[in-house]
Amino acid sequence: MKLAGKKLIFNLLLIFILIPLNSFKIGGQNPVKEKPYMIVAQMPQFPGGKHALNRYIRENLTYPFEALKHNIQGKVNVEFVVAKDGTLTEIRTVGTKLGYGLEEQAVKIFQKMPKWIPGKQDGIAVPVYMMLPIVFSI
Repeated sequence: MKLAGKKLIFNLLLIFILIPLNSFKIGGQNPVKEKPYMIVAQMPQFPGGKHALNRYIRENLTYPFEALKHNIQGKVNVEFVVAKDGTLTEIRTVGTKLGYGLEEQAVKIFQKMPKWIPGKQDGIAVPVYMMLPIVFSI
């Protein structure tokens, strides 16, 4: 009986070692969220590369009427996280606000973007912080 109990304890320890800790729910909460990287060996990419990203933005970005009416131009920096599965999360603007709907329009285009090719560290997909400028010019 003592030997069977030791095997059971050993097997339970082995299970706990093999299962990542962030897969357990603690106190009814969601699993621990993996902190995004700033720089990885293989950075995330828009499908088709930079030219395809520029084309997507050019074809899908609309200039807000209020910004046109008041002749507002400038750069809006959009910060976001490319998740392990390529979806964009935590989308927000940073830096000087131009107003007149430009920040909202910049965020909107990123919310509608297709999945990216995720970043990788040591061959494993990981979440990565990114920041891209959207230039509004009349």
